[in-house]
Amino acid sequence: MAGTIEDRIHDLVSPLVESLGLSLWGVRFRTGAKHARLQIYIDGPEGVSADACADATRLISPALDAADLIGPAYILEVSSPGLDRILFTLEQLKASTGSQIRLELRLPMEGRKRFEGRLQEVGEDGTFRLEDKQDGLKEMAFSNVASCRIVPDFSAR
Repeated sequence: MAGTIEDRIHDLVSPLVESLGLSLWGVRFRTGAKHARLQIYIDGPEGVSADACADATRLISPALDAADLIGPAYILEVSSPGLDRILFTLEQLKASTGSQIRLELRLPMEGRKRFEGRLQEVGEDGTFRLEDKQDGLKEMAFSNVASCRIVPDFSAR
């Protein structure tokens, strides 16, 4: 099997989540001092209820056990991506054009790794333009993004 552990888990659980009428938003696997943590984010047209998360967990957990993709003991969390959702893919980034985002780069750009600002546009080549709060308009490569989240706007509520 090729790809990261997250890619393999994504391929395994995506059809299971879709069978519930939901979509797989993303997968994160993190190892910690005590336990590894597998986070599976699911979404639906009307959002995701606690019951939907429980249903997905009951479907996903035995499939993960049978596939035996993860060696150490881990904690499985199935949840909605939430308002401050992580953007896992370039397509998710494109759909968030105009939103406020916070990101961390793998490699520093102009001496910085953390940026926050309004996402202006996303190119087909994997680059995007961000109106950074600190330094103005920046062009970045999505391939250099370690993590990216939506910054929820509560002002309109």
